[in-house]
Amino acid sequence: MKSLPHGIYEALLDEFLRDTLARHPEVRTVFGKIDLEEQPGLYAAFVAKVLEQALREEADPEKRLALGNWILGRVADEPGRGHLEKHRLVDQPKPILLEITPPNYGTTTIPRPHTPLAESSLFTGSPQEPQLAHELHEEMRSADGVDILVSFIKWSGLRLLLPAFEDLRDRRVPVRLLTTSYMGTSDAPAVEWLARMPNVEVRISYDTERTRLHAKAYHFRRNSGFSTAYIGSANMSHAAMTSGLEWNLKVTAQDLGHILDKFSVEFETYWNSREFVPFDPEQPLLFRTAIDRARNPRQHGPMVFFDLQPHPFQERILEALERERDCHDRRRNLVIAATGTGKTVISAFDFKCF
Repeated sequence: MKSLPHGIYEALLDEFLRDTLARHPEVRTVFGKIDLEEQPGLYAAFVAKVLEQALREEADPEKRLALGNWILGRVADEPGRGHLEKHRLVDQPKPILLEITPPNYGTTTIPRPHTPLAESSLFTGSPQEPQLAHELHEEMRSADGVDILVSFIKWSGLRLLLPAFEDLRDRRVPVRLLTTSYMGTSDAPAVEWLARMPNVEVRISYDTERTRLHAKAYHFRRNSGFSTAYIGSANMSHAAMTSGLEWNLKVTAQDLGHILDKFSVEFETYWNSREFVPFDPEQPLLFRTAIDRARNPRQHGPMVFFDLQPHPFQERILEALERERDCHDRRRNLVIAATGTGKTVISAFDFKCF
């Protein structure tokens, strides 16, 4: 490294970087500490990067395996690390476990997507890569649980995934689906068809004027630990999942597990929010009316939207007030919150609940 470009970094200080900086005393540097919880991940990523470089420089496959096992052996030899000894790699012609077949499959293999389950990848709609619809279809057929978050659902998109949804039904795999009536784009019959499936729960936001939900994401949970998610710009429509120039990032639990963890937390927040109402396909009038109003606003006259819902932080305050009354019989409570955070609204919701 002849020069060190100016800019921001987030590089662990190794001996090479230390010596390089020492040769450039004119450079002003700023260092930071590592959070103890972040240490294992940062160190592991650094070691993996250096090890990958060493393995690429070694062309002999047998020596690559030996080098990897030597490093694992050194780690296992440390006091208290003997239980890691069994993680040495085994030398055999097919060293990757692809599936453990369920008893009812017979000689049939479990469907799997073209893209890896252990390495994240980007879908850009390029003709050279698998269609998103195909990958979603195959991911569903090997999932043990599915969470879907989309702004709208079209029959054209649902048709592409019908066999996969039917497979999930037959295997009794739970499916949770969050969507909206935003702009009247969804096809009501498609949402109703999904909601009638015994393994599918649907919740809908009816805020057609100011919805904040523009996220599009599909999460496929697997008991094997090889869960995946597709996060990007594709709603459940034919164009978005086939020919559209939609960008979607496939995230795997094996290399970006913290992203899937955050996905799960945020989805639970939405799922339990009062903004998303459980949808009963036997009483579809509210949803159909919301779709029709959004598509034909002139036929229904001016539409007044006044359906206030508490923000998540306000919900936590309301829950605390309810807990104080019900669990501790404390009925004179004080709420302290910053200016503009909605104390008046909180009191109104609390009064309504009380």
